[in-house]
Amino acid sequence: MNNLMNDFNTLSYYKLSDGKWQDCDSSFHNRGFLYGDGLFETMVFNNGILSHREFHEDRLWNGCDVIGLDKTSLTSLLDIQNLLLDKFGKETLLRIRWNVFRGGQGKYTPETDAANESLQIQSFHSATPIKSKAYFSKNIKVPKTNWSHCKTMNALVYVLANLERTQLGMNEVILTNTDDMISEAGSSNIFWVKDQVFFTPSLKCSCIAGVGRRLIIEKLKHNSREIVEGEFSPKDLLNAETVFTTNVTGLSFIGQIEGKSFHTSLDLDLTF
Repeated sequence: MNNLMNDFNTLSYYKLSDGKWQDCDSSFHNRGFLYGDGLFETMVFNNGILSHREFHEDRLWNGCDVIGLDKTSLTSLLDIQNLLLDKFGKETLLRIRWNVFRGGQGKYTPETDAANESLQIQSFHSATPIKSKAYFSKNIKVPKTNWSHCKTMNALVYVLANLERTQLGMNEVILTNTDDMISEAGSSNIFWVKDQVFFTPSLKCSCIAGVGRRLIIEKLKHNSREIVEGEFSPKDLLNAETVFTTNVTGLSFIGQIEGKSFHTSLDLDLTF
């Protein structure tokens, strides 16, 4: 019997679109790919600057602490900004995804806490101003974990939620957590307004600590507007007058949720 496989280094193959298999570098199957063992930041590069880079860096540093990644060797966002400026200049508007994932191979038990990095660069497109139709997903729940607020690579909840949304012909999906409290939208945080008071789920509700969310909250406080972070049911949201979502691409109003219509404007400029 051939005992070659008894002590064999890992080989990696990738299936091409023509059905043929091709060998590939072992780094293709990294821990981010295999286990979602990492974090990412989606950012806007505009006028030669990574917008709100301090907030993005702060969130990623926190995520590294939560999942046990060594952040000491990570590239600073100032250095990434300078790299983008050198390659693309000041006139290009870009969407940047900064991936930070655990190095080494291993299986469920990591071999190291060292972090690897990659960048994905695309043209930037602003958020849709109004999402006409939204609904509450009854099948997909956001789990409550100690890392729910981190922007991890394990995003299957949001993939399945947006797949369901597309199949239903909707513009937005609203997710609850395993306690049936409002958590977030399919790829953004959610806010609403009732009697001039702003509301948003607290981070205890399993929502991601969005940079857009942080900017909106700070802007509301700067303008002396009341903002309540807490636990809310779908009924609380349906009693709102205005509902909107936020992520790195901007702010979007929701026109209708399951037959209930909402205003699609505010008396305060919350753009960022």
